[in-house]
Amino acid sequence: MARRNHRAQTAFWRSDDLDAELLKGQFADYVYDFHVHETACLALITEGAIHIRMPGHDFIARKGDLYAIDADAPHAGEPVDGSGWSQRTLYIDVEALRRPLGGSPRGTSSLKGPVIRDAGLNRLFLDMHLMSEQGLEPLARDQHFLDLSQRLGERHMRDAAVPDESRQRTTGEALAVKRARDYLEETLAGKVSLADLAAASGLPPYRIYRAFEKSEGITPHTFQRQTRVRHAARLIRLGEPLAEVAAACGFADQAHMTRSFFRQMAVTPGAYQAAVAR
Repeated sequence: MARRNHRAQTAFWRSDDLDAELLKGQFADYVYDFHVHETACLALITEGAIHIRMPGHDFIARKGDLYAIDADAPHAGEPVDGSGWSQRTLYIDVEALRRPLGGSPRGTSSLKGPVIRDAGLNRLFLDMHLMSEQGLEPLARDQHFLDLSQRLGERHMRDAAVPDESRQRTTGEALAVKRARDYLEETLAGKVSLADLAAASGLPPYRIYRAFEKSEGITPHTFQRQTRVRHAARLIRLGEPLAEVAAACGFADQAHMTRSFFRQMAVTPGAYQAAVAR
């Protein structure tokens, strides 16, 4: 199989006013590895098309589509053809979207994705994104963000009922998966085998592997890879040197971290560091 070059031209920045991170990019022969985000992700496809894969979903988002998913939703993407695609992305907590509207109890709102087709919403999103990129007219940008939040809240978000205690998952496999997740997050810098994961979870290797994949939508190894990148992003935001971040997160070296980071975030650790520096 031919090796992907992972070619992309991206710009990434943080908006403290919006409490969000933003990206614009042109992607050719680029493959997003399976990964998740700590926040909701809204990506407007501005040119071309992207083939997106999620557990239970396999679809194409084309120019004019807004790809919208909640935090911790596994997804991957690749070009539909040689033309690639362009997108503008907003990474933001759902609560930050609801805040201008009076908010809602934490954890009770979610996006009605994964694809939203709403021309009016797209115009608001694009204008707000451009204003943030240019750093001009903050009042106009804030007004667009308020209108965007309102339209999303009224048409494309849902408030989920808080589950009763008796209905929460308390099965042995669910608890084992949680222990496995915790173990992987606590041992990022170490080498972990399936036997190690089985011992930490209390289930035999095959059972924890299948239970983990069913519960999380990704394999333990994929979870480990994306968790290393997420933890690396946290350390970079704290101002840690990149070489030390790579070692702390279990990457073989800084080059390995750069490759993994770019395949999930579409920006290098250095560019991310420059964008989030305080």
